[in-house]
This record gives sequence, C-alpha cells and structure tokens, in this order.
Amino acid sequence: MAYAEVSVNAPLAQRQTFSYSIPAGLAVTPGQAVWVPFGDKQLQGIVIELTDLPAVAETKDIAGVIDDHPVLSPEQVTLARFISDYYLSPLFDAVGLMLPPGFERKPLTFVAINPDYNSSQLSSISPELRDAFELIQKQGRTGLRQLEKTLGKKKAQTAVSQLVRRGLAVRSYELEAVKIRPKTELYISLKTSTGEARQEAVSLRQKRAGKQADLLDFLTQQDEPVSWAETRQQTKVTRATAAAVAACC
Repeated sequence: MAYAEVSVNAPLAQRQTFSYSIPAGLAVTPGQAVWVPFGDKQLQGIVIELTDLPAVAETKDIAGVIDDHPVLSPEQVTLARFISDYYLSPLFDAVGLMLPPGFERKPLTFVAINPDYNSSQLSSISPELRDAFELIQKQGRTGLRQLEKTLGKKKAQTAVSQLVRRGLAVRSYELEAVKIRPKTELYISLKTSTGEARQEAVSLRQKRAGKQADLLDFLTQQDEPVSWAETRQQTKVTRATAAAVAACC
C-alpha cells in the first residue's frame, strides 16, 4: 500500500504533515488537492509527498481528490516547505500562498441514502433516526445544512453520523461556489483621428470646457489605449468629464 504525507487546512496542523493511506484505484501525486478525514471533519489538503511507509502506525484513507491535476508544481511544494521551516509558519499557510484564487473554499456536506442499504436494519433504529432516513430518502441527495434547518443542527448531525455508521446513508463533499470575480480595468482611447481630436480640443477651450480639452490633449499623446486610473491621475478629470467627451467627440 502507498501512503501520502498531506498538509491539512486546519489550525491544529501547524508545521507538520499527516500520513494517509492511498486507497486502491485512487491515483494521487505531490501537489494534488485532496479530501482527507481530520477528526470528525472532512478537510482540504495538499499532498506534499508519497511514501512507502507512514509516519504513524495507523492511518486513515484519503477520501478523494478535489482536482484531477496538481494545483502546485514540485518547485512550489519545495518552496512551501522551505517557507514553513525558515519562518516557522504553519505549512498550509505557506502552501496557501501559491494556491489558485478561490481554492480555499469551505467544503459542503451532502447526504444521500446508500443504494446498497440493508432494509432489515430499519426495524431496529429509533423513530427519530427513521424520520431522518425517510426525509433524506424523500429529498434525495440533500445538503447537511438543509437537514440542519429542518431537524435542528445537533439532531441532524447526530442522525447523519448514525445513518452513515450503519451503512444506511453516505456522505459526499463539494466545495462551495467561488465567490471571487475576475477583476476588470477600464481603458480609454480616441475614437477619432489625432488631428480631429486636437481641433476639437481647441473648440472646447473656446467654449470654456477646459477639462474636456485637457482629456483630449492627453489622449492625443498616447500611442495605445491607456487605463482610466492613469488617465485620471494624469489629467485630474472625472468620469462625468470623460462621459461628456465620449458623447460629443
């Protein structure tokens, strides 16, 4: 059996890795993001290295992979370990510096009835557990948060744990939706020729629209579109001034 040393996204992990066994049929590589059991939770982790022998006598299995491809290169894994050792920082904090935006999302827990459950077990469970079982069966695969709203947080968590332990239900995990959005930057440029823009600037000054003229003069000096941030810094014009120029010129 092969094993993996995993940096786990948990405050208690600090600078160490944790040994996990790699289940048969699951292929993982260093730098890959995986789900691992950690206490009573399922957490994100990054595979740091593969080993033939674990650092502890008993290990738990890696629960699954988050992405089929590594999120860190071998060089980044090495750098993260160096940062953690040199600055005495938690290893996952160092790893996190190199993770793609949006990676550190919370895992969402889902529950579904085990398709291979033994129906004879239903006669031996409590009425509360049967209610939870029937609710999950009726709703199909459902989020733990939704069950907590219906049954109460403590009751839902206890029921799910017991159903999973008895083989009546199965858990699965997904990352919450990405909350970050692509950053966009506004650029501005002339839509007319430089000569026409200069003539228009003269006309605007005659009309005492000096700021609009300043903007046109600035743009005539640019060989390519320029960011609005730089334009505003250089000319001190407002969005309203730029909009007025765009409307008339």
